[in-house]
Amino acid sequence: MIPYRDERSAGRFAAGVWLIIAANVYCFYRELVSGAPAHAISEFALVPFNVTHHIQLAPPSPHPYLLTLITSMFLHGGFAHIFFNMLFLAVFGPRMERRMGTFAFVAFYLLCGIAGGVAQTLAAPGSHIPEIGASGAIAGVMGAYIVTYPRSTIDTITPIGCFPLLLRLPAIVVIGIWAALQFFLGFDTFDANANQGGVAYFAHIGGFSCGAIVQGISGLFSRRSD
Repeated sequence: MIPYRDERSAGRFAAGVWLIIAANVYCFYRELVSGAPAHAISEFALVPFNVTHHIQLAPPSPHPYLLTLITSMFLHGGFAHIFFNMLFLAVFGPRMERRMGTFAFVAFYLLCGIAGGVAQTLAAPGSHIPEIGASGAIAGVMGAYIVTYPRSTIDTITPIGCFPLLLRLPAIVVIGIWAALQFFLGFDTFDANANQGGVAYFAHIGGFSCGAIVQGISGLFSRRSD
């Protein structure tokens, strides 16, 4: 199912969300016009093997190399990759930003993205596959959303066979099914016979878990509503 709107989509302009989207789009544009997108990705992507073996690439790769935990969040592998990531951020991000405040939301977003990168590195410390994308950070936003607004409704495009249906579903269903799939597929990658597929599932798991835990703890001390 593809979410495209939450029940409180209208409200104060979510400056942090749109700043993050603009940064991602700009970085993707720079990838496209670089002439060698694969080379640009290799310089700024997170490679678990390089982290665990303390390998520092030459400039323009970030110094220290651990900064690729951040730079990798703003790289994407294609139009579909960035489109769906930004769509999910635009659906679930604004309400969380209104609740947290702009600066806190941006910091929270980056924290979840870093947590996702760390989780993927711990899960596959010897991997030479570059890890890119905002998925871990956005998963954190979704984790916070399901903890805070589990009964809120989300408008989705849900394919039933060959027919796309417009359905309004509770967030706990939309995000819950997505999260369950990430955990299942993530742990399935430990099976040597499984098809790995190149998806960094543990970046999703790490980001989601970070977002849910941080927001869950924060919710114990706050009764703020949007």
